[in-house]
Amino acid sequence: MGLLLLAAIAVLGALRRWRRRRMEAIENRWRNALSQAAEDPRGAALPTIGTWDLPHFLEAWNRMLESADEQTAERLGTLLGLHGIDERALRMLRKRSARLRLAAITAAGHLREPRAWDDLERLSQHGGPIVSFAAARALLRIDPRRALDVLSHSIPARDDWPLARLASVFETLGPSVVTNPLITMLLRRPRPGLDRVVKLARFGQPEKISSIVRGWLGSSTDPDVLMAALACIEDRADLPWALGAADHPEWRVRMSAARALGKVGNREELPALLQLLRDPVWWVRYHAAHGLIRLEGLEPHEIEAMREGARDSFAADMLGQALAERRWA
Repeated sequence: MGLLLLAAIAVLGALRRWRRRRMEAIENRWRNALSQAAEDPRGAALPTIGTWDLPHFLEAWNRMLESADEQTAERLGTLLGLHGIDERALRMLRKRSARLRLAAITAAGHLREPRAWDDLERLSQHGGPIVSFAAARALLRIDPRRALDVLSHSIPARDDWPLARLASVFETLGPSVVTNPLITMLLRRPRPGLDRVVKLARFGQPEKISSIVRGWLGSSTDPDVLMAALACIEDRADLPWALGAADHPEWRVRMSAARALGKVGNREELPALLQLLRDPVWWVRYHAAHGLIRLEGLEPHEIEAMREGARDSFAADMLGQALAERRWA
């Protein structure tokens, strides 16, 4: 039995090494073909891709598309069409395996394949966090305006969709595309999820979005919404809202007020930031100190004099830390 076990281990190890060498050789041929296709898709020598190898190939193709320019992406898409791989990828959208679906979803997005729309819309609404977000991103690549309309309820409600990645997508799409859908979502007042939409509002056109965001500053009592709205402040006309938020009972709102005051304030906002510099919460004091050294018209020697003359040791220490971080930045 011991000898049989050792033999089985040896066979499995040899099989694993053979599979690894085989995949390395196949992937080298794929890379060569993809490099050729980036110049001339009709002249690329793409080897036959079996059913088991198709997901690996699509993953390699997707990785290359992530950094490809528009012309290269078009040529690489042509390569898939010439070999019927686009059709095979569409059929993979209905597979049970999450890995197969993710490879197919990403490929459909890169291909901007309208035939995948119905499956992608279904997956964006009923899939798990990873699959649904990948499907939403693919929809946004295929037809951004139509996709934003379809996803207008999911974007606020799906708190399992990473907001940072959504923000990256919105930034890429640009203000002209995202502004009207953002206005629609803001006016709908989604519950929950309004704070997510307000955070995304900074990617819209300020002249159309700011009045709505200002309305949330004046009417909302939700700390998350207030924090998101304060982050959108870009103009001194909105400073009264930031000054009012400096006295809010929730420390996270006071912290956001300190950031806003530092971003658009000047010497007139110095008293409010000095008040926040004495806040009992460390994070509020930290952002108040950094806001204070960013104030327009305030010289470094004046800040140093404030630190030396501060009666509150916490305020003095925080100003010293902010000045040190500024020197090292």
